[in-house]
Amino acid sequence: MPWAPPPPGGYSALYVLESYAYFASALEAARLNVLFPGVVVVGIGYPETPAYVDGVIAARQPVPAWMLMGPRSIAAYTLERQRDLTLPASDAALAAWSAPGVLTYEQGTTGGLDDFLRMIEEEAKPRVEAVAPIDKANTALFGHSLGGLAVVRALFSNPGAFRSYIASSAAVTWADGAVLDGEAALTAAIRAGHVSPRVLLTLGADEGGAANLPDELGLQPSGDLADLGARTVNDIAALARRLKVLNGQGGARVADLAVFPHQGHGIAPWPAIGRAVNFAFMGSDD
Repeated sequence: MPWAPPPPGGYSALYVLESYAYFASALEAARLNVLFPGVVVVGIGYPETPAYVDGVIAARQPVPAWMLMGPRSIAAYTLERQRDLTLPASDAALAAWSAPGVLTYEQGTTGGLDDFLRMIEEEAKPRVEAVAPIDKANTALFGHSLGGLAVVRALFSNPGAFRSYIASSAAVTWADGAVLDGEAALTAAIRAGHVSPRVLLTLGADEGGAANLPDELGLQPSGDLADLGARTVNDIAALARRLKVLNGQGGARVADLAVFPHQGHGIAPWPAIGRAVNFAFMGSDD
């Protein structure tokens, strides 16, 4: 919650996917931004109770050994995000994203993204609005990687749900780029003046190897997975160019692709969070 009292129209709101990783940073980016302090930050994640964590791990055996080297709660959310932040995909597409011994994507444990986005609209937002007065015309959604995929899906499937959509290093190649099937409908809706979203895509300049696995684990991605990173970067850049054409049409605001120097996939969400707050709540493309 902001320190300041709400303005007459209510607080702005920033919804942050994978809050276990990004909530604290988003909170400080909004709270300590003296130019725009009136932002409620909403983190969406998973319980960290032993019963929940143990249940997830038990249901998803075998769990790769590296996941259990750290807190079991991290292993649980890593497994849960596979379902909640992905679209349905063919067996071949799931295999392309899998790395034996690292992460394995399978039918039954993926493909729940539309249900997840529905939960945000039908359950999360009403709970937030019951706690604080929210300006529904000034909300934003932020996500990174598979979370970025979720943001793009939300933009294409329900462009009026948020005012601003910020997708960091979005995994748009998931399921052979199935998320892009919704792009034409968004384009038509903007040109017809039905919706006017604000859109920002971001990327780390050093991205390209999608796995970015720690060397000390001794794990190497397959050729397909290694190539996936380069395809993802190219597809994000191409999507940003296409969306930029819509800038100004029907009141939509589409920023240039933000590329952060010397940032790989694992660190790129942090500069993206700062850019997200400025873009969404200060009207800035910088």
